[in-house]
Amino acid sequence: MTAMLRGATDDATTRYLEEVAADINGLLGTGIELIELAIEADGPDVVVLRARYGMADETIESVGRGDSVIEAHARLRGAIVGDRVGLGLRVLV
Repeated sequence: MTAMLRGATDDATTRYLEEVAADINGLLGTGIELIELAIEADGPDVVVLRARYGMADETIESVGRGDSVIEAHARLRGAIVGDRVGLGLRVLV
């Protein structure tokens, strides 16, 4: 299944979100599905990337915020690493 991309207002943003989605899918690994990836503004100078993903019957959302989309992407990657561990534990329990 392809993840839903939300918040892109132009072709360049859509292409970037597609690249971020591919990167996140690689980070999540086998068995975890990226459900949705969204980009939004949080004030005039803050970009927010939200990724919703799931495994079995569990779904989780990770968020990355930054002064640029690149910084938000980097912080989203860091958030996913930690959140993914919790997701795996919840599925096992």
